[in-house]
Amino acid sequence: MIATSHAIVGAAIASAAPDPIIGLLLAFASHFVLDLVPHWDEGLGWEKKSKTRFWAEAILDVTVGFALAFAIFGRSVDTPYLIAAIIAAQLPDWVGAPYLFLGWKFPPFSWVYAVQHRMQWRMGLPWGVVSQAAIVTFAIMSTSQFRLF
Repeated sequence: MIATSHAIVGAAIASAAPDPIIGLLLAFASHFVLDLVPHWDEGLGWEKKSKTRFWAEAILDVTVGFALAFAIFGRSVDTPYLIAAIIAAQLPDWVGAPYLFLGWKFPPFSWVYAVQHRMQWRMGLPWGVVSQAAIVTFAIMSTSQFRLF
């Protein structure tokens, strides 16, 4: 899943769960659930990209995710909670990144990478983006219908 999708789903969870403890735990857990859905992300074919290109794509993805999450949910969720939910939803990828980019093949980086690697269900374009768009749309629309806890 791209970081943008994780960010929006994490923000949607924060919007629906007014209790930050529950919301942050759900946002973090959502990362692993979303990675089980067939999806495309910039990590697909990473071996063929330069590290500079891959980092640039990842930074752009994270930035777009924060911007869209704030545009959609910024008025309905307290800013610190919203930031924390976005980070919680993206955190597994952030912790796994040093394994790939810096060669830090020791815990916790190796553990997170191993779990992430096993849980990924990648799919090519365009269907890998369509699946994410459907999930993000559902998450946004669901939050306007109900609140958790």
